[in-house]
Amino acid sequence: MLLLFIANAGLTVSEFAGIGAAMEIFGVSRYIAVPLALAGIWAVTVLGNYSRAERVFLVMGLVFLAYPIAAFLGHPDAGAVFSNLLWPHFLHSKAFLLLAVALIGTTITPYMQFYLTSAVVDKGVTPQTYKGERIDTINGAILSDVVSIFIIIATASAIGGTGPLSDIGQAAAALRPVAGQAASQLFAIGLLGAALLAATVVPLSTAYAIAETAGVERSLSRKLREAPLFYGICTVQLVVGAAVASWWSAPRSHCCRATRSAW
Repeated sequence: MLLLFIANAGLTVSEFAGIGAAMEIFGVSRYIAVPLALAGIWAVTVLGNYSRAERVFLVMGLVFLAYPIAAFLGHPDAGAVFSNLLWPHFLHSKAFLLLAVALIGTTITPYMQFYLTSAVVDKGVTPQTYKGERIDTINGAILSDVVSIFIIIATASAIGGTGPLSDIGQAAAALRPVAGQAASQLFAIGLLGAALLAATVVPLSTAYAIAETAGVERSLSRKLREAPLFYGICTVQLVVGAAVASWWSAPRSHCCRATRSAW
């Protein structure tokens, strides 16, 4: 549980860094955006109705459907796409190993395992509705992987061969075929939606896991006084994540570090 807390704290930092980077595209300082996001997320999880917020975040996530369109409009090398997609290969290099670890580490994450099982209980899923929940989970996993593939293809066709991303504008360039001059804004909306959702889910997963281990009340349907440890752990991770992100992702990085960590 201690290792989970530390790992999720690092993830929470990266999500708030992503929020700051996204809002700076719209001309809003991270020193304003991050505290406001912290207050909003805390109010939603502790004081509000999470199910409603979840629907809002899912709608914001629809922006990622622009990537399949961008991938086709970017006119990638179809032969290279299909050959590399159907025939996995491995390169004996440190860069490839680092990329593989990053990809696996951001796909199979401890917080998702804990959150998913806890959410099934907290949402009141019954044996009669479990089948639908299972289908929803499997479909979500497949859809996210398909979108991820199109993100890679769109980015490669837009800025492939230029080396590591040096600024957030290069990342946004992947959407230029479909969004034109609005690519940066579209990318910022997608990054903001994903970061807000993850900044909500990650601390909650920590709170669920530790509170369950301690054998105390753990539910978003409970009031603050009924589940103090649950809400306390969530609050601590949110505050620490926002504070570290504001300090660590200072303007000297020009959002680059925040963007990479959030991705």
